[in-house]
Amino acid sequence: MSANPSPKPPTALLTGHTGFLGKYLARSLTETGYRVLTLGRTEGDIRTDLATQQPDLSGNVINLVVHAAGKAHSLPRSTEESQVFFQVNRDGTRRLLQALELLKKRPDALVLISTVAVYGCETGEKISEEVTLSGKTPYAESKIQAEALVQTWCAQQGVRCCILRLPLIVGADAPGNLGKMEQAIRRGRYVHIGAGSARRSMVRADDVARMIPKAAQTGGIYNLTDGIHPSVRELGDALARQIGRRMIPTVPIGFARILARLGDGINGVIGRKFPFDSITLEKMTGSLTFSDQLAREKIGWQPRSVLSFFAPDSDIDRNFIQPSDKRGQTY
Repeated sequence: MSANPSPKPPTALLTGHTGFLGKYLARSLTETGYRVLTLGRTEGDIRTDLATQQPDLSGNVINLVVHAAGKAHSLPRSTEESQVFFQVNRDGTRRLLQALELLKKRPDALVLISTVAVYGCETGEKISEEVTLSGKTPYAESKIQAEALVQTWCAQQGVRCCILRLPLIVGADAPGNLGKMEQAIRRGRYVHIGAGSARRSMVRADDVARMIPKAAQTGGIYNLTDGIHPSVRELGDALARQIGRRMIPTVPIGFARILARLGDGINGVIGRKFPFDSITLEKMTGSLTFSDQLAREKIGWQPRSVLSFFAPDSDIDRNFIQPSDKRGQTY
């Protein structure tokens, strides 16, 4: 007499699996017991460019969708480049939803990886989910529109909806501003400005990945941060220690203001923005933090300090992430 067959594991459809955060998501979902079905442009079980094509999901029973594919980490230099953000982040989301709608059975839940950029804030402290979405960059606007599409579709289809708004993500082989900061420190081209006391919200990639199943079960819209919001100086010094660089030099704030005013003058002469001016200085020296209190209350969010990632005794497996092409990747 044969034993009863084991029940099939639930299936999670994951987009953006080759991206920075996507690799953490794929591993965590697998460890949690999901069969991970990947969708990507050049790699994956289903190969589709969501920016231009609707995927064929027929024949699959999908329990959870984690939509992490997207475009960021680049500044558009033309109208055409700006439109790419909308093609990938908004239109790609729409095509995914249209494909899901063709399935015989809808997924139980959909998790959209979004960004705190939707708030459009340059400075501020403990910004909550109740703040109006005022982001004006192509990246922010395209993510705002993607969020709206997902919320409307989930409500119409009876699918549990969860949107996770993430700040700077810390992990192995990080792209974006953190990657640029690390390279500048390696080359000796990074300095602290004044006290370096401006605080920034950040979150560990592995903490986000571990939270996906619980977030999917509960639904809702949440900011995820480490709750510590380290200062720019703390982050820079931690990075420098990790890569074995000497202490980062400091530029006095008074001297930085003089340089910024020179930049203001150059702006008027050349007719375009100089890399360092008073607006840039204000952004670099002003705090920007987001509240994760709602996530702590509703989904049991218990993150670790991002600075723990850089500690010598960190438990992170730095070898499982292989270097990837990070140009234009979001997560």
